[in-house]
Amino acid sequence: MPILRSAISRNMERLPACRVVAATGQKAADTLAAVAGCEPPAVGCFSEFEFSGRMVRFYRMPSTSRAYPKPLAEKAAVYGKMFAETGLVP
Repeated sequence: MPILRSAISRNMERLPACRVVAATGQKAADTLAAVAGCEPPAVGCFSEFEFSGRMVRFYRMPSTSRAYPKPLAEKAAVYGKMFAETGLVP
């Protein structure tokens, strides 16, 4: 985990305006939560963690895999909600 923690820290340092990260799939969400020191959020929700004095929202998104049992329209709605909450789309 130290290598992963270092990689995430380097990327966050390179993106000082980054205030939102998203993970698709449970394994990715669990890994990021462990590195960030926060609880993994439920699908479509977010947790927050602090990085270098800034609060970062961490969203858990549905997997984009066709193997995930939700219909595409439901997955798209979850992504749309995140984009609206974060101001990426009106």
